Amino acid sequence: MYSRVVLLLLLLVVSITLIGCNGAHETDETSWVISIGLDKGDNGDLVVSYRLAVPLVLAAGEAAGGGKDKKPSIIITITAPTLAEARNLLNVAESRAVNLSHVTAIVIGENLARAGVQDAIGALTRFREFRGSMFLFVCRGSAKDMFEHNSPQLDILASRWVENITQSSDETSFYLPTNLHKFYTQLKDDTGSPYMMAIAINPLTGQNKPVENPVVGAKSPEYLAGDISRKGGNPVEPIGMGIFKEDKLVGYLGTEETRAVAILSDNYPRGFISIDDPFLPKHAVNIFFRNGRKPKIHVDLGGETPVIRISVFLEGELSSIPTGIMYESQEYKTLLEAELSNVIREQIINMLIHSQSLGVDVIDFGYFIRPKFSTTQELVSYGWDRRFRQATFNVEVTTGIRRTGLMNKTSPIRREQ
Repeated sequence: MYSRVVLLLLLLVVSITLIGCNGAHETDETSWVISIGLDKGDNGDLVVSYRLAVPLVLAAGEAAGGGKDKKPSIIITITAPTLAEARNLLNVAESRAVNLSHVTAIVIGENLARAGVQDAIGALTRFREFRGSMFLFVCRGSAKDMFEHNSPQLDILASRWVENITQSSDETSFYLPTNLHKFYTQLKDDTGSPYMMAIAINPLTGQNKPVENPVVGAKSPEYLAGDISRKGGNPVEPIGMGIFKEDKLVGYLGTEETRAVAILSDNYPRGFISIDDPFLPKHAVNIFFRNGRKPKIHVDLGGETPVIRISVFLEGELSSIPTGIMYESQEYKTLLEAELSNVIREQIINMLIHSQSLGVDVIDFGYFIRPKFSTTQELVSYGWDRRFRQATFNVEVTTGIRRTGLMNKTSPIRREQ
């Protein structure tokens, strides 16, 4: 009986100590930061851009004092030696207590990314208010300028724009979302190279600036972020990926190269591609395709240099045949399957050669050689980063067109006799 009374008293004391919200703030006493931009400043300082939500405008519009002329978020830029000091100065600039737990995106400017992101990433992974699910972007240019030009027209808040952008990446795989946790673990990994989604400001002039040397047979040109030919819409453009060697940005992959990464990573759910009509190359045939099965990758270490063998199987669906040629028939369909396989194969090889020239294994082929070593020390001593730059590739792509869309027979347009 005595022990039960003591236990109840102890539980009562513990429950009393746990009651309350020590250090908590009411919603109307808090400044919610929704995204952060990082640029390299002078003398080693950081230029930190904060986008803060304006709850008064978001809550009830004009009824709560917000108007059409008022923006749902504001931008404050602070120069400081560290992220922690920038947060202190932001608290001085704002009347409310700053909270970072709702940050959805971190945008890193190109100058800082090329100099190295080690110091910034260290702070992001340790402080409790930063979450591992935050998305990381590398900007072709200044993160501060990107914040100032970002004007979503279909989303009220920039954080919702970020969420929609990352969710809709499955539609094309022209960009691959990366969060803080994934990037950090790739930095620490013994093989592979980290990457971030690339983003840039499009001048919206309608000027076409594709990457040179397109793949023969492909109608779609290669683009880097900010180079798509368009007018109107949000100037901020997420396209491709920035790849890192250690913690430094070393280059960018464009739209088709990024899709090749998605295919080899078994992260390509679906998308359209336009290729030359095998009989009338001036015209395009559109195919809706996806990975038919997980790519097979084998790394042979038996020779002087590694040999990476890749086998990819794609499934396609015809979505447009403007020439009227009946590619639904087995005879013609085989030609179309071969054309698509050749285009995708060349795009994959171009991506591999490009990443190899930069000295980065963006696919993480090193993952497939781990069973060949008994210990981690043996794997590290092998020096995969150095060996990858000497590797040769053997890529095989096979396509099976399974479906023909809403038509099962194509006939040419009737011409006057």
